[in-house]
Amino acid sequence: MDDSVTETTPKRICMMTNLYPPVVSGSSTQSFTLARELAARGAEPFVITARVDPSTPEYEETDGVAVYRLPCLKLPELPIALNCPWLSVTFTPGNISRIRRILRRRRPEVLHLHNHMFDLAFSAVLMRREFRVPLVITLHTVIRHAKAMYNALLYPADRIVLRCLVTRYAETLICPDINMRQYARQAFPTSRTELVPYGIELPHQADPARVEELRRELNLQGKRVILSLGNIHEVRSRRDEIRALPAILKAHPDAVLLIVGGENTPTPRRLAKELDVEHAVVFAGHRPHEDVPALLAMAEMEAHLFYQEQSAATTSLGIASQEAMAAGKVVLSAANPDSLGPGELRRGENVFLVDFHQPDRIAEIVIDVLNDPAKRARVGEAAGRLIRERFAWDPVCRRTLGVYAEAQRRNRG
Repeated sequence: MDDSVTETTPKRICMMTNLYPPVVSGSSTQSFTLARELAARGAEPFVITARVDPSTPEYEETDGVAVYRLPCLKLPELPIALNCPWLSVTFTPGNISRIRRILRRRRPEVLHLHNHMFDLAFSAVLMRREFRVPLVITLHTVIRHAKAMYNALLYPADRIVLRCLVTRYAETLICPDINMRQYARQAFPTSRTELVPYGIELPHQADPARVEELRRELNLQGKRVILSLGNIHEVRSRRDEIRALPAILKAHPDAVLLIVGGENTPTPRRLAKELDVEHAVVFAGHRPHEDVPALLAMAEMEAHLFYQEQSAATTSLGIASQEAMAAGKVVLSAANPDSLGPGELRRGENVFLVDFHQPDRIAEIVIDVLNDPAKRARVGEAAGRLIRERFAWDPVCRRTLGVYAEAQRRNRG
């Protein structure tokens, strides 16, 4: 099917996001790749983002995508924001003038904001009003903290402040999965929502030389690697995975948990020391997205739990897990089995799902997977087939372009 831009589809798309490469995050990867995939189909996307890394250029153009980086004030790491190292302030008079000049020159037909909680959201709403173009917002994450004291502040900020100042002005809220759509309908009940899944595609095949280089660097020769992808913070602290390690190590003393991502909480190191499994937990730190294929190639499975929801029944699978599935890896996660659509995730067939606080069950699954190479191959193959068939970029771009066209129609009406 032809997924290119047509006469009835908006062509000039302004994407606005505080998180964009070199920032390493799921939403950063998605906005980066979506812009390039749309450009490949004849669109003219351009990106306005925060210049959180002074070494990056203020303007660049690659693969048909122009990127404008705004001067910003980088904020300190804050516990309420999960100690995120990339928080910044861009909403200044000078930047409003810069954005205004960019839009006058580029004449966008649609504004597409990624993440509704960062301050470029306020600029997007302001530009929607001034330029009278439709605003579409992708909701990448639920605003919820692992600690109740922070939720007492975040809940009203999300449901009242952001609803009044940001989401109510969007023609459409894009929800990447069923859980996010349920959240959107509860938090922003008057907003129109559309379900558009993430596009999942690894950047390239793993380079065998890079695989061996990483093995040596991380001292993983002869190890059975359980990979865990994603930044480390209190809602992704790996506490259940680490609690499962003593039982796993009894069955497989050569197993290691390789955690890849920036460390924004001391919880996993502290817990590993308490359980005397420090030797079996490797912290690899931030890695560029281009290393993901090599990291997956050296792993026998990928596992991480995301504790942002109260229950796994309302938790999303996550981009990192879907990328691992795309690579044909067994994935263990705590997620709603209907996250990607009813019947798509099948326990024990293309994924392994657990609930929170079940380290014994995690250990049981990991030991079984490590013991059974035929099962690893069978489940991994089914996982890869699911992602290739249902979450490739062609249908994702087609649906995204359809959302743009409908938002444009609603804006004009």
